[in-house]
Order: sequence, then C-alpha cells, then structure tokens
Amino acid sequence: MPFVRQKPPQMQEKYGSRWEPLMLPAAIEIAAIQYGGRWMNKTTGQWCGNGLPFHYRQLIQLIWPEHEWHKWNILQLECYLNNRIIGEMGPASSGKTHSAAVHSLVDYYAFSECTTVLVSSTEREMLEMRVWGEIKRLHKSAKERYSWLSGELIESRQRIVTDQRSLFSEGRDFRNGICGVPCKKGGEYQGLGSFAGIKNKRVRMIADEMHLMPRVFIDAISNLNKNPDFKCLGLGNPKDTTDALGLLCEPHAELGGWDGGIDQQPKTKTWRTRFDQGICLQLPGSDCPNMDVAEDVPPPFPFLITRKAIKADIQFYGEDSLQFTMMDEGRMPRGQGLRRVITRAMCLKFEAMEEAIWKSEKHTKIGFLDAAYGAVGGDRCIFGELWFGKDPNEKELIALKETLLVPVSVNVNDLPEDQIAKWVKVECEKRQIAPENFFFDSTGRGTLVGAFARLWSPNVGLVEFGGRATERYVSDGIKVFCKDYYYNFVTELWFSVAYAIQSGQFRGMTEEVMNEGCMREWGFVGANKIQVEPKPKMKVKCGRSPDLFDALVCGVEGARRKGFTIQRLMLSNPDYKDETWKDRYRDRMRAMQSRQSLNYGR
Repeated sequence: MPFVRQKPPQMQEKYGSRWEPLMLPAAIEIAAIQYGGRWMNKTTGQWCGNGLPFHYRQLIQLIWPEHEWHKWNILQLECYLNNRIIGEMGPASSGKTHSAAVHSLVDYYAFSECTTVLVSSTEREMLEMRVWGEIKRLHKSAKERYSWLSGELIESRQRIVTDQRSLFSEGRDFRNGICGVPCKKGGEYQGLGSFAGIKNKRVRMIADEMHLMPRVFIDAISNLNKNPDFKCLGLGNPKDTTDALGLLCEPHAELGGWDGGIDQQPKTKTWRTRFDQGICLQLPGSDCPNMDVAEDVPPPFPFLITRKAIKADIQFYGEDSLQFTMMDEGRMPRGQGLRRVITRAMCLKFEAMEEAIWKSEKHTKIGFLDAAYGAVGGDRCIFGELWFGKDPNEKELIALKETLLVPVSVNVNDLPEDQIAKWVKVECEKRQIAPENFFFDSTGRGTLVGAFARLWSPNVGLVEFGGRATERYVSDGIKVFCKDYYYNFVTELWFSVAYAIQSGQFRGMTEEVMNEGCMREWGFVGANKIQVEPKPKMKVKCGRSPDLFDALVCGVEGARRKGFTIQRLMLSNPDYKDETWKDRYRDRMRAMQSRQSLNYGR
C-alpha cells in the first residue's frame, strides 16, 4: 500500500485568534482570561476576545455545565472582576457563598502559579459548612471533568495546593493555592494575625459570615491590600454598621456614609464604598430572580430565596423585624446610628472635619493624654494637641491639631510612668504648652500623677473618667444636672464632644478619631441614666479600645476648664456655675501631699 502523507491538523479559529488544533475549549478560555479578556492579534493588528466577564462565564459553563445563570450571579461576577474591594450584603439563600466559590476557583485555575486565595469564616467547622465546603465540592467536580486543572486537595489542612507532590524533590511550595483560615480560635478572634505577611503576585481574600466578625478584621484588608494584585470579597447578612461587614460596605463619604440616606428601596443596587476601588452589592430578597415570574409559576431558581420563604418569615417575625430586614431583605437595619454618641453624618453636616479658620494668631493650646502602660490590655498611650480661639465671625472654635502614639518600652530601666511623663514634658515644651494646660485621665493612675509631679509639674490637669458626672446642666435644651442625667463622668465627657460638634464649633477631626467615636454606643442604666458603652464591652465587639477618642474628650474637658465654651451647653439664663471640680482636685492634691510628707514624732 503506497504511503500517504497526512495533512497536519488545522489550527482552530476562535475569538479572532488561532489556537493549537487539539487545544480544549476550556484551555482556550483560560488563555483568553490570561490575556485579560481582550488582546491584540500581532499578525492582523485586530483586537481579539470578548472581555473578561464573557470568558469567565464561558469557562464556568464548561467546567460546571449545571451552573445556572441569573441576574444576581451575573452582577456578582461583574463586581468581582471590575473592583478591588467588594462587599456583598444579601439575605439567606441569595447565592453569595456559591458565587464566591465559583469565581475564586476560576480565578485560581487561570493563574494557579502566582495566586494565593485565603478563604475565611468564623471557625474551622463553619469553613467546612460554608465557603470552604463549597469550594471543595466544586473543585472535586471540576477535576473529575478536567483532570489537568491545577490544584491538589489536602483535606486535613483545608488547602488546595498548586505544587504537586513529587518523589524526586523535597518539600512543597504552599504559597500558590487556596487556604481555609478560621478567624476564631479558642473562642477569640485572631484579627490580622492569621493573614499578616502573606505576599504573592496575586492575592485573593474571601471572607464569609463577615457580619459575625469584629471590625479588627478590616485591618487584614489594609495589610493585604499592599500586594500588587489584590481582591477582597466580603459576604454576609447586614446586621450592624460597626461590624466588619458594615465597615466594608459603608457608603463613600460623598454619599453620606450609612447615615446619608442610601436608597433602601427593594431593588438590587451597588454603591461606591470608602475603600479605593471599593463597591458594595446589595441583593434584596424582594428583588430575587424568583420574583421575576408570576406568583403562580414555580420558582425558576429553587436554590434562591422564594416568595413562600419570605411570606413565612413575615408571618413569624413581622415585616419591621430585624430578622426580616437581615435574613430576607438583606439590607442594613435602620436606626443603627441612633444610639451612637457621634456619627459620620453629624461630623460632615457640622463641618467637624474641615480645617479651622482663625481670626488671629492668638490661640490657647491644650495638651491631652490617654495613658496606657506598655499596651496593657491592648490599649494605646495617646498624646494629642488641640487649640481653641475665635474665627473671623467671633465664633469660638476648638480644633484638633495632632494625635501621637506615646512610645512606652519594657526594655529600658525607666518605669512606664516615668517614660510617659518625660516624653510628654518634652512634647509640651516643644509645642509651648504649659503644665496647667495639659490634661490626662487620672482614674486609677496615682503613680502616673506622682511621676508628672516629680518630673515636670504638680500643676498638670487631672480628669477622673471613673467619677460621677458633674453638676453642670446637660445642655441649653435639657436643664437637668449632668449627675442626674449621665451615669458617670466619662459619659458626660463623650457627649460634650458631640455637643461641640453639633454646635458647629469643632474642626480638624480626623478619619481615624471619628471612626473610634462612631463605634461607641450608649444606653440606659439604673434610674434611666445614660451611659456610654463600657470599654471592656467595646473591646469584645470592636477588637480595640477607643483610645484616640478617649484622649480627645480629655482634651476638650481641659479646654472647657480653660475657658472654651460650647454653645449648646450654655443656658440662656444661667443660674449655676460649676466650680466643684476645683475643690475636688484641691482635696485630692492635699491628701496626696499629706501621704507623701514625712511626719516626725516627738
């Protein structure tokens, strides 16, 4: 039989480019994604490809043919591809976890040699039940269909690793792959510790159940955001504006934050967030794709929330309940800022974050301190400076100039109290702040009071946070003594700053200080007195103490003692002037001097 030369297989033509004859459609889609979805054909000079969303959808359909597309997961994919920091708020059964698992897996398959995907939930068990469990299921089915896809599952370590096990080389590189990371260990949140220091060309973080995580989790985003190609996807049912999900999804300052009136109509929507290249996607249950058909038609997507489920929850919980708002509508409950001492909207409305404009160079300078010894209990030692004086319209203003972290070291011979006193003395002298114009929280800090007296001056100002509220009136509209209205002095101090802001007299508020102020809630305690949230409770909820704002309220109190007047705290016919604090601190100083003096017996 004569030899017949066979023609070589023809190159494939697709998306305006030529591909290897035996190249599988899934491999072509991965290559198109690696080219960025659009690329230039060097031979013809023509643009090729249909864009990343198209090629991601094609690849997903090839890997998981059972995948069903609807308006929600199409929008989820577009938000994932076009933004860096993505928050998703939605009800139960809105497909958030499934979509996050699909998108992160395809992202990894396309760039498996340079991608780290961190998948987090509250606890190890919840990882298995939610996002990691979904990733694992999808990865197994993908490998059954395309065994050449990257990723070897290590079940015991909750990892999918790119580097294959080999008999001829020692060790494996675990950096490229997908890793499950529980954020709660031993009953406590680890915060940034689980994520710090991870570096790769491409880093992805998928945070499930973010509404159950404290705000310190946001610190991990700031740390990982330093990687050149980073994405964070946070998922949850909206619960509180101050938890991790609330912060991730907070509308941009130009939109007024959570208090600015984001449209809460039951329609799927997105908005810009405070993060650079950040977006929030809201998926209300009442706008679910299942609602796009008539009521008598079976739901086309039974895995999504249905009319029947929503009606059952309304009947059980009520349409105005927190449960319905979170779990069915997927929107932030209204009134989250009603029991905050200050809010972002308040600061923006009354220009607290603007720069002060002064009438002259004549200002009174105040130094202030919220002390902590060597970060005891996680607290920071904060020093700050503020000025008060008059603006061109003769209105009294108070302005925050700066806050600094006081260095306190355990590796030197000086006592922490002495280190603080010496450092503050140098800073105040440099800023021309007299000892009489420096104030700090003296609650339980007798040794620090003594250190300032020894190393600088006994004339420093003491503010006792733990004491009773004063006999000042609450405000011009509430002619009740503070001691009968507030539970303790620290509550009075915090509300004094809020009144200064509402009076339009505060300037120079920084984002960081404002965020700490917005964290603190207030409530009613015995005899219907108002009390700000105790610090231990705040630490559990928020992951840290509001040291910056505690320092600020101390400085504002000092300014008031030195003559600064808050308009909202002035009475039209004042019949009382509080001078009791002078007697109280005079008695304390005399008692201290008595204890430290030598008594000679006869």
